[in-house]
Amino acid sequence: MTLEEQISYLSIDGDIPIDLSEETFISVNRKSPLKIYSLGFQPAKMIPEIPRWFLKKYVNLPFTVLEPFAGSGTTIIESLKYGTSVYWLDYHPLSKLICRVKTTRFLPDEIRAEAEKIIRKAKKQKEANETVRFTNKDFWFQKSVQDGLEILREHILESSLTTQPIFWLVFATTVRKTSNMNDGMLLAAKRSHIKKIPEYSRSDVFEYYQLYVEKAIEAIIEWNKNINGSIKNAMELPLQDARTLDGNWTCDAIITSPPYVNAIDYVWASKFELHWLGMIQSDEDRLNLYSKEIGTERIPKEKYNELGQTGNHQLDNIIEDIYTGKYYKATTGQNKLRARVVYKYFMDMSDHFASSFKHLKPGGYYCFSIGDVSRICGVNIPVASILSDFACDVGFREQFRFHLLLKNRKLNVPRNLIWAGTIKHDTVIVLEKSHEF
Repeated sequence: MTLEEQISYLSIDGDIPIDLSEETFISVNRKSPLKIYSLGFQPAKMIPEIPRWFLKKYVNLPFTVLEPFAGSGTTIIESLKYGTSVYWLDYHPLSKLICRVKTTRFLPDEIRAEAEKIIRKAKKQKEANETVRFTNKDFWFQKSVQDGLEILREHILESSLTTQPIFWLVFATTVRKTSNMNDGMLLAAKRSHIKKIPEYSRSDVFEYYQLYVEKAIEAIIEWNKNINGSIKNAMELPLQDARTLDGNWTCDAIITSPPYVNAIDYVWASKFELHWLGMIQSDEDRLNLYSKEIGTERIPKEKYNELGQTGNHQLDNIIEDIYTGKYYKATTGQNKLRARVVYKYFMDMSDHFASSFKHLKPGGYYCFSIGDVSRICGVNIPVASILSDFACDVGFREQFRFHLLLKNRKLNVPRNLIWAGTIKHDTVIVLEKSHEF
């Protein structure tokens, strides 16, 4: 029997109890979340039960939360529901759009009226201009789909500025749905098992757009009832790099789920949306986004030929094992690249912890949720524990941790289990900044 098979899970229905014991392994049977959570594509979302648990256990109002890796806005939503103020940022343009929509109060009747105008004009239009260009566009989008998207895009640009953010988010969902990717596919790449893609007409594009507008309206109506006037308590910080949190501000707690090391390429995963929404103008613009990414995989060869040393003995041994291919020798250069990615990830996170520490009030908390162990080139990396070590190096003290069994986190990315493996648990760690600082 393996160690994982020996784990005894505490089964929880609904919210995580605040009297949970240290190091408990839990399995959560979740209740249906608010529909606002489903707006916008974001892989590997943090479940709302985690920030909700932290807020109930540690927070007394008034209180200010920072979410430095905002993603799809889980922490933002839970913080606003609880009644705290929340600062947020993200380097990714699509994530920023998602969070801006969720922190803006929209009028459902106005959205519906503007959407009807867009659809009515779109259906009447015969010719479609070509304004969006990127590599392999014709492979991933049928000509009729391209025409439909171009027409919708033209009329969204003409719509009211107050409603445009939600229309662009709906448009992003339509782009993903009508592409030649299979449903559930995360990354745009040829797969040997790819299913036959249906033929889409221009009308199909318009119908999907209309369907997603209605879903968005339903979510907004439900969200407006829950949020009341507290939506004004959310503020986007004018920052794009979580490694250097500039500005004259402080917070009581940080609640987040940092990027997973070597697991998800968030830029690649949303490249169609980025191009079609005009968030980038070229393939070069898209590649430039990687410079703001924690632990980027876009590393020059002269850099990844170096064996990185972090000063953490355990991690440096892991990096060396990956670099030398001790357990798995990948294709030319891949061992050295992966070793450098791991080095860069932890050094970036070390910078982030140091910057976060400066903005956190004395006695404040940093709560993060991340995959407990990642496997790279056959080497297991205890990510959560090493991140805690790096945080403690800059002045934090670990206060609490527990482990969550991951369910239905389908990335639809084929994996060589010797090379990469899968992540079975998220570890949730609460760090504390001493009152002495």
